[in-house]
Amino acid sequence: MNRVVGFLLREGCPSIKFRVKKEILGEQDNQLHKEIFQDPLVQKFLKLQGKSGWIEEDFHGVRGVETACRVFSEKGLEPHFPPFSRMLIQLESKGETFDLGSLQRVGKILDRKGFGGSQMIRASIFARAGWENSDLVREQIKKALACFAFVRGVNGIEEITTLYKNRRVFVEGVMWPGIYHLRLLAFTSHWRTVKNLEIIREGIKKMVEMSPLPWINVREKSQLISPPGFAMQNFKPVMEEMKPGEWMLWFHRTELIARLGVAREINEINDQLGYLKRVRQEGDGLFSRKMSHKNFFDWSPYTGLALERNWRSPVRRISDLSFRSLLIEHFSEGGNPPESGKIIKQNREEFCGGSN
Repeated sequence: MNRVVGFLLREGCPSIKFRVKKEILGEQDNQLHKEIFQDPLVQKFLKLQGKSGWIEEDFHGVRGVETACRVFSEKGLEPHFPPFSRMLIQLESKGETFDLGSLQRVGKILDRKGFGGSQMIRASIFARAGWENSDLVREQIKKALACFAFVRGVNGIEEITTLYKNRRVFVEGVMWPGIYHLRLLAFTSHWRTVKNLEIIREGIKKMVEMSPLPWINVREKSQLISPPGFAMQNFKPVMEEMKPGEWMLWFHRTELIARLGVAREINEINDQLGYLKRVRQEGDGLFSRKMSHKNFFDWSPYTGLALERNWRSPVRRISDLSFRSLLIEHFSEGGNPPESGKIIKQNREEFCGGSN
């Protein structure tokens, strides 16, 4: 691990350097803030913001607030950074009107039916920003735990699905976790009791057993709705055969499972971590395998993992993939869970780069 950390602190972009110091070494380097602020992707979303901090685009779209919050968090901007703080405060204050756009109707249906819609998405954003004591976050955590508890009792996909107009749909009364359930739980900690961790572990084990899952829609009368199933179809990929796009899904999902603290306790996931270790051994500790896919670079509510500007240089590709590998290793080996109860609603600190 020391070799990888040294490489990333020497060769990584400012966001990677900042996050390695904070998340791996437990250090805070505010000198990197100004450089992160100048990142072209960060600047793109800063320019979309209005004076209030909101972005008047489809909330769930590639230029909307949800994607902006993902970018700010992944790039290493702290929640007290004024433009980020104003955006979060707007997201809280808008109440039921925050999800105007493509999510507005279906988000409420998915919330009501137990698949994680608008409110689960909003809670996962707050969780990633450290607002764990939010009433909404705590309420949605209970629902996320209930989803994984439901999964524990499922013995096969035929028990929870049926066909409607030749499409597979969930039967009424089923709850099923999506990517936002994982994100919400991965970045919070107060729920982590022995009992609740067992629920998560056993729920993920069931999803592993049933993998690969077909795409399953949620039915609302005659309408078919896609649940937030990104990266949630196959918890048991054949690692040796994965293509670059599948690696992106694997990195995304497995980092969250590692942050949950249960990765080593699930045999199949533990085997996947062993394969990752062997891949890194090929590169003397670094992830040097050649790959590229648009989903690493195209930032949206779901896709986007590359923190480097591009991978034209092999060093940038190696830096990004080694960083994700390092996070997975660190958290799967018992790295510290998220800070609990950290709520920042005021711009208490000046942030390099000033206000938007």
